[in-house]
Amino acid sequence: MANGTSGFNEWQRQGLWIETGLILLIGWGLYTYSLQFMKGLGVTGLNKPVFWGLYIANFIFSVGLSAGGIAVSALVHILNKEEMKPVAIIAEMLSISFLILSGLFIVLDLGQPTRLLYVIRNANFSSPLLWDVTVINSYLALCLALLFFSARGQMVKAALGHPRRLAVVRLLTLGYTDVSERSLKRDRRILKALAIVSIPGAVALHSVTAWILGLVKGQPGWNTPILAPLFIASALASGLAGVIVAVWAGRRLFHVPIPGRTITQLGTYLFLSIPVLAYLLFTEFLTVGYSGSPTHLAVLEEILWGRFSKIFWFDTIVGIFIPFVLLGLPWTRTPSWTVVASFLVIVGVFAERTYVLLPSLMRGGPLDMASTYSPSSIEWILMAAAYSLGLLLFLLAGRLIFSQQARERQRDNVMAEEEGKWGFQHR
Repeated sequence: MANGTSGFNEWQRQGLWIETGLILLIGWGLYTYSLQFMKGLGVTGLNKPVFWGLYIANFIFSVGLSAGGIAVSALVHILNKEEMKPVAIIAEMLSISFLILSGLFIVLDLGQPTRLLYVIRNANFSSPLLWDVTVINSYLALCLALLFFSARGQMVKAALGHPRRLAVVRLLTLGYTDVSERSLKRDRRILKALAIVSIPGAVALHSVTAWILGLVKGQPGWNTPILAPLFIASALASGLAGVIVAVWAGRRLFHVPIPGRTITQLGTYLFLSIPVLAYLLFTEFLTVGYSGSPTHLAVLEEILWGRFSKIFWFDTIVGIFIPFVLLGLPWTRTPSWTVVASFLVIVGVFAERTYVLLPSLMRGGPLDMASTYSPSSIEWILMAAAYSLGLLLFLLAGRLIFSQQARERQRDNVMAEEEGKWGFQHR
C-alpha cells in the first residue's frame, strides 16, 4: 500500500510541475498585458482597417469549442449514459474553461477593461455585440450548473472521512452535501432538464457569434446567411475533437477509468461531422465564386491563392482530409490515432477562424491598396498566457473532482502488481 501512496504522490508531483509551468506563463502574460494596458493597442499589429485580429480569432475559436463540448455533455445526460458520465464531466470542465477564455480574449481586444462599462451603460439591444455578451454569460451560468450537478455527489462521496477536504467541498457545493439516493435522483432530473436547454443554447451561442460578423452590411466574406451554420458545424467538430483530447488527458493525468473504446466511439461521431463542415465550406466558396461579385471574389482569391492560401490549404489537407482518413481507415481506428486526428481537427478549425476573419478586413481599398496585419509578439504571448490559464483551470477542476478516483486507481494497480508477483513466486 505504501507503493500505492508513493505512486499517487508521484502523480501529484507531475501535476504540480505542469501547474507551476502554467503559472509562470500566466505571470509572463500579466507582465506583457501591463505593457499593452499602459501603451494601448498600438503595441499590437492591429491597425485602422484591420481592427480585429488574433484576439478575436481566438475568441471565435474558444466560443465554438465550448459550444461543441457542452453538446457532448448534454447528449450523455439526455440519453442517461451512466458509463459516459466521466466524459460529460470532462466536457463540462472543458466548456467552462473555454467560455472563460472567450471573455478574456474580448477584454484583451478592448485594450482597456474599463471599456466594458461603456457597453453596460450604453446598452444597445439591437447590437449583436450585446447579444453575444448576454448569451456567453448566460451559457457560462448554465455550464457551471451542469458541472455542479454532475460532480456534486461524486465530490461529496470522495470527501467523506476527510474533514479538511469535506470542508472545501461543502464550501463549493454551498452546503448541499446530501448524497442519499433521493437527492442523487433529483440531481439527475435537474441535469436532464439543463441538458435539454443547453442544446438550443449551444446553437444560439455560436449563431450569435457568427452574426457579429454576418450582420455587418457590405462586408464581403462575412455578409452571408450560411456563416452561422458554418460556425455551428465547425463548433461541433472542434468541440468533439476537444473532448476527445481532454478525455485522453483525463485518463493520463487524473486516472479516470474511461475505456479506450469510448475514445474511438467519440472518434466515429467526429468522423461523421467532418464531411458536414467540408460541405458547408464548399457551398460557401462555390456561391461566392459563381456570383462573380468583385469584392467577394477579391476575398475568395486571397483565401484560395493569395496571402491566406497556405493557411487555407493547410486546413483543407491537415485539418480536414488527413483526420477524415485517419478516422475512417480500419487500422487507424484506435484511441491513439483518434487523439492525433482530433488534435489535427482542432488546429484546422483554428486556421479556419483566421481565414474567415482576416481576409475581409485585409482586402484592397478604394485605391486597390491591400492592408496588412501581422500579430506582434505581445499578441502571441498573451494568447499563450490565456490558454495557460484555461488549462490551469481545467487541471485544478480535474484534481478536485477526480483525485479520489486517481488514488483508488493507483491503489488497485499496485495491488494487481503485487498479486502478480506472488503468483509468479508460487509458480
